[in-house]
Amino acid sequence: MQQYQWDFSILWQYRSLLESAVLMTGKILALSVTFGIIVGLILAPLRMSDKKILSLPAAAIINLIRSIPPLVLVVWAYYCLPILAGIALTSYWTCVIALALYTGVFYAEIFRAGLQSVDHGLIEAGRSVGMTPGAILRRITGPLAFLRILPPFTSQCIMAVKNSVLGSYVAVGEILYEGQRLSTATFRPLEILTCVALLFVVTIMPLTFATGLLERKVLNRYFRR
Repeated sequence: MQQYQWDFSILWQYRSLLESAVLMTGKILALSVTFGIIVGLILAPLRMSDKKILSLPAAAIINLIRSIPPLVLVVWAYYCLPILAGIALTSYWTCVIALALYTGVFYAEIFRAGLQSVDHGLIEAGRSVGMTPGAILRRITGPLAFLRILPPFTSQCIMAVKNSVLGSYVAVGEILYEGQRLSTATFRPLEILTCVALLFVVTIMPLTFATGLLERKVLNRYFRR
């Protein structure tokens, strides 16, 4: 059996295409996470509301979108929305909005769980010493909820990076899509896909490292005297 001859020089020839793919992935990630956080911040308080007219629709939206695989959501939005609602979005914005909705409902549950996990007795203790609601949020509720939210929030951000590859199914020029095109054009799938994997590692590892630094900073500021 002939041994496969690796040739990574092909990557240098197409470096500009790979760079643009990385930038596209970064744009999808930044916008989908930003919009997802906004969706989460809107749905979380509605989900926590004592009024069923607010909490029930929010819970229904969260459970519905969580039940749909993100690939199905992206493809459905791209092909079905123009037919059903007359809304035709570009493949890029379809990917961003679909992933933002999918990510946002998970953020909503993460935010809700973090806020509800704070012991109400701590809030009452803050009120008993004359702290204002803003001070309680800044010095008690906020830091405690943040520390509990941060690990699952980071995991969801990492999933958002990985979910960005779903844009390849609607021809968005992100890392996987361009990698597949190059694999077909150069007949070097092993080198190209190895590069794609490394690009995702390089994207995700700094995010994990930055989250660890942020968590330690909050611990040192509020919980270690």
